[in-house]
Amino acid sequence: MRRDSRGGSGRRQGGAPTDDGHSAILFDFNGVLLEDEGLHFRCYLEILRPEGIAFARRQYEARYLPYDDRAAVARMLRDAGREAAPGLVRRIVAAKRRLYREKFPREGMRIDRRARAVVKRLARRRPLVIISGAARSEILVALATARLRRCFRFIIASENVRRGKPHPEGYRAALRRLGRRAGARPFAIEDSPGGIRAARAAGLPVLGVATSYRPSVLRRAGAFAVIPTLSRPGRHLR
Repeated sequence: MRRDSRGGSGRRQGGAPTDDGHSAILFDFNGVLLEDEGLHFRCYLEILRPEGIAFARRQYEARYLPYDDRAAVARMLRDAGREAAPGLVRRIVAAKRRLYREKFPREGMRIDRRARAVVKRLARRRPLVIISGAARSEILVALATARLRRCFRFIIASENVRRGKPHPEGYRAALRRLGRRAGARPFAIEDSPGGIRAARAAGLPVLGVATSYRPSVLRRAGAFAVIPTLSRPGRHLR
């Protein structure tokens, strides 16, 4: 049992929380609130094509999806036998984020209306926050389009941490910031093994969302339960 954060106290790590209906929920963003991992994959491929780097969707999910842009690009370069020089990483990340912002409205990306309804219902009685490896600008544009920004107390994005998932820095920072508002039984919602490991290392039980990985993969990573999508939460998000 971990006791190095607010969320790790007095609870068996990884076990299903005894939900009190009022404790905080800490949401991942990509793959949980917004199902846009395919768009990120395509943006990476387009930006990296001039560098002679390509990979399949399966490799993207296994090697790069759990990481923020900086860590993912550094891995992509090293896997291709290239030096992950800081300047090159910054240039690729900036280009990929610009392309994502251009493609986002053209591809009609939206947070699903049923997921929006779930978030609004939960926000009426719980503190909700976002812990994501995405850029803050990407998160804000999606929340603004869905009119959900006010539902979340705060956002911890890639710019707010030195070490992204699967390191627990973002979750630990969120729990410190929530303080007593976290409640007795906060939990996280994640769609990847790396995200699940990050939340569990901060002492949080994790509800898996099977938009990016099979339910069996998420359970092996430590999710106490798995739902198909946030739009179909079943009994776990009442």
